[in-house]
Amino acid sequence: MNPAFRTLLPIFSGCVLSGEVIAEDAPISFNESIQPILSENCYHCHGPDSGTREPKKEPLRLDREKFAFQNREDGKPVIVKGDAAASLLVQLIKSKNPDEVMPPVKSHNQLTAEEIVLVEKWVQQGAKYEEHWSFIPPKRAEVPKVAAPQLVNNPIDAFIQEKLSEKALAPGPDEDPRTLVRRAALDLTGLLPDAADVEAFVKNPTKEAYQKYLDKLFATPAYAEHRTRYWLDYSRYADTHGLHFDNVRSIWPYRDYVIRSFASNKPYDAFVREQLAGDMIPASSADTWIATGYVRCNVSTNEGGTIPEEVHANNTRDRAEAFGATFLGLTVGCAACHDHKFDPTAQRDFYSLAAFFNNTAEKAWDENIADTQPVLRVPADDKRAEFDAAIVRRSQAAANYEKRRAAAPVNFKKWLSGGHKPSVVSPTDLQLRLKLDEGKGDVVKNSAPGAKTPDYKADTNPLVWGEQVWLWPSARMEIATNLVMPDQGDFESDESFSASMWINLRMKTSNATTGNGPLLARMGDASMENHRGWDFFIDGDKLVVHIISKWPDQAIRADTPGIPRGEWVHVGFSYDGSAKGEGVKFYVNGQERPTSTPTNTLKPGLTIRNKLPLQLGVRAGGERMRETAYQDVRLYHRKLDAAEFARLPYEDLSAEILAASPDPQKWTARQRFVALDQYFLPSADPEAARFKKEMEAADADIERLGKDGMATLITRERETPATAWVLDRGVYSARKEMVVPATPDFLPLPNQSSNRLELAEWLFKPENPLFARVTVNRIWQEVFGTGLVETPDDFGIMGARPSNEKLLDWLAVEFRESGWNVRHMYELLLTSHAYRQSSQVTPEALAADQGNRLLSRGPRFRMDAEVLRDTALQASGLLATKVGGPPVKSYQPEGLWEAVSMPESNTLHYKQDSGEALYRRSMYSFWKRFAPPPSLETFDATAREVVCSRRARTNTPLQALVSMNDPQFFEAARKLAERAIQNSSQPAERFNYLSETLMARPLAQKEVNQLTKQLEAFSKHYRENAQDAKDVLTTGEAPANPSLDPIEVATWAMMCNQFLNLDETLTK
Repeated sequence: MNPAFRTLLPIFSGCVLSGEVIAEDAPISFNESIQPILSENCYHCHGPDSGTREPKKEPLRLDREKFAFQNREDGKPVIVKGDAAASLLVQLIKSKNPDEVMPPVKSHNQLTAEEIVLVEKWVQQGAKYEEHWSFIPPKRAEVPKVAAPQLVNNPIDAFIQEKLSEKALAPGPDEDPRTLVRRAALDLTGLLPDAADVEAFVKNPTKEAYQKYLDKLFATPAYAEHRTRYWLDYSRYADTHGLHFDNVRSIWPYRDYVIRSFASNKPYDAFVREQLAGDMIPASSADTWIATGYVRCNVSTNEGGTIPEEVHANNTRDRAEAFGATFLGLTVGCAACHDHKFDPTAQRDFYSLAAFFNNTAEKAWDENIADTQPVLRVPADDKRAEFDAAIVRRSQAAANYEKRRAAAPVNFKKWLSGGHKPSVVSPTDLQLRLKLDEGKGDVVKNSAPGAKTPDYKADTNPLVWGEQVWLWPSARMEIATNLVMPDQGDFESDESFSASMWINLRMKTSNATTGNGPLLARMGDASMENHRGWDFFIDGDKLVVHIISKWPDQAIRADTPGIPRGEWVHVGFSYDGSAKGEGVKFYVNGQERPTSTPTNTLKPGLTIRNKLPLQLGVRAGGERMRETAYQDVRLYHRKLDAAEFARLPYEDLSAEILAASPDPQKWTARQRFVALDQYFLPSADPEAARFKKEMEAADADIERLGKDGMATLITRERETPATAWVLDRGVYSARKEMVVPATPDFLPLPNQSSNRLELAEWLFKPENPLFARVTVNRIWQEVFGTGLVETPDDFGIMGARPSNEKLLDWLAVEFRESGWNVRHMYELLLTSHAYRQSSQVTPEALAADQGNRLLSRGPRFRMDAEVLRDTALQASGLLATKVGGPPVKSYQPEGLWEAVSMPESNTLHYKQDSGEALYRRSMYSFWKRFAPPPSLETFDATAREVVCSRRARTNTPLQALVSMNDPQFFEAARKLAERAIQNSSQPAERFNYLSETLMARPLAQKEVNQLTKQLEAFSKHYRENAQDAKDVLTTGEAPANPSLDPIEVATWAMMCNQFLNLDETLTK
């Protein structure tokens, strides 16, 4: 065996090639012909993911040009440009030796002769690599000249004709006017056309009349509702939280915001900007804040035993994945656990993207309550103007504050030059300072000057580092972690001492294991000298100090209320050695707090000394505060005064930062946060302080005006710099490195921006290759049934190539240069000949374009679930046209929610609505993620747990059972029958009424004859079975018309039921 073969044989062990016959002299495109082969069969072992790359000794990459041509151990590359015979790749795929051939025999794959020739020719032609098509910014292609210019209504048709000509096909003839009007109405509004509009167009089927009709449809509320229905899938909107209890979530005002946006033809960039970062836009309104509900649409949980940090990591990952799918068309979530196996998305890229969403202000564990903060309570209309004005004031003040914040490094240096500087707290009698900034390991340093013990070691269980980041990555103790400091805190009752620290308490307060107990203690339980000693303690929302000789007769318990949970807070106390409760002072975030002393029985001269060590987060023998994060723990053997406590949270640290590095421009984001944002701006920049007060005043007005309003989840940013951890294998506790917000490195204009607003702006740049393409592809999919890229959420290496790349790029540039005009794009599509042509297919077109990917005929496919239900209600006259408002509950089988819900869930029992609510458009249906509306789910509606860019379109017997037997559909058939009966006394005219209502056309006589026979059969049955007729009339809550003959209504209800189930009714 050739030694080179033997050395590199493992390289290609998983490689399977496929291709097509290429003309002898035709240049072979890497993107079109070679990359699909490599990505499908080779990239798993020889692609972007370093974790699975083979061989381990000398990994080979075939996904990037610079790696594919690197010399191997034998001094030669695997691919020799222009020399197929010398290329090991070609030698292996052509080998006849079963031990050498690639793919290996055991893979049960074998290359055809054509596939081998394809690869060999590519190498011989120079093995030219190309950047993946979707990662190159789109350019407006020149509109081609075509053979049938009379069939070109706009440039779309020219691009389509060009593709059709490659297959010797031509565009189809114009569609019948009736079918076209119905198609347009269904595509733009999700509803049937008005009969008068159909007849008007039939009499005048001109382009001008068609345009006028489209304008009318665009102006209807139904247009905005229909567009919103698609967006709810893209945004994973639902009315419940999703996991565990699946309780109600208060977010429907976000859905109504989407309706308003489409109704006003809001530019798409504004629409996206508001949803990603409406809280950061300088000219905000209530709508821009409501829009940020998009970020909050992820599934959440309150399952017992869940870990807040894990939930937070999952929420952030969901948001990054949703952003990637919806706005980039990439499966970025595949890089959550490792580098993407096919796309160049590194794991670091994914978590840098996730960092944009990792700094939102809501608590990870939302307890499945409807209105988890942050929320906006939207008042009634009579207060709305004042409410919006308050939001504008708030956003303007915030924008002004951000300007001062951006200028802070320069202004800080000016302030320093004026003789000012931050002051440290005197380290006199500082015995213990645990900064807890080590970030790893079990040894923590005591950085107090002249410390008796320079460090302490945690034992039994290790410290948990980095779950949260404040001044630096935090530290937390596990269930059995011990951090014992025997030489610290040995004070007597007549000695003064003080302690302070940053803490972040776990949400629940039920017992010591979830956030109640000692923060710092030199004390044991009752069995250990009856609690003798002292501690600094958390009890519910109270900060407590115990100083005890004997409990409760010789003891002090002092406390102060109002300690928040789930956020960082600086807490401290001082004791003056007086043996009185009045000698204890509390400080929270540097401010003195009122003190109460429910126990004040200690007397001078009584000892509090014991033989126990000082411990962090536990009394000797007690439960640990294992869910509490700590930073900068200090213990002084003296009483600190109020001025010193005021400096401890930020000024003292700022002085340390300045001493270490005098240039603010060189500080890290965390150092700037401490020294500039938290110290300098509030205390030394009067303008910044003024803007902050204006923000607080506006917040108070917003809260006052919205006090009784409807709550909707919104997004707010924390003040801290945004960061994220790269998580090994995606495990929340396996933190590798910290990253800052950044867009994927392989895309143009890598963005080191710091927040969601800057991320949104990056999407709209002309250099962004994905955003416009992905959006127009979804628009195309909504209208034509399949996108130009068949995989709308995967424009990556494994995604489908565009069926018409030049057209896709032309549309993308047109969309951007139109000012992101959504209506303009739908208008382009619906006025094209491609859309207006007949859906009738010829044998030639079927053979060459079976899936209609080339648009050799007009679009025709079964309508989505919501459209089927809505059109049935519309035809029956039952459809309620109210726009917006709370979700509604229509008919569904009994016991469905009970079967899937936890007993504690507030969506355990389904309470059906009545009256108008039964007949609202389907997009207003209450969407319980554990059990979406069953009649809609049967027709492929999703649970909306994740982004759905493309619904499946299945055909099952269950669907027929729904459209024939579901109470909503059968009730619609009954009421439609009443309308048909009242329309005419003649059966033939009634049949035509139904046909024109549902299918926009009159019936042929042959069809009437067939229907008449069926009518006679139904009539005979109900005349002989009157009870059956009564049963028909009592289906659904809509009352039967008492003036009509029940037998006749039942008979025609069955005929209407058949009409509602015709293929022509169910398709557009």
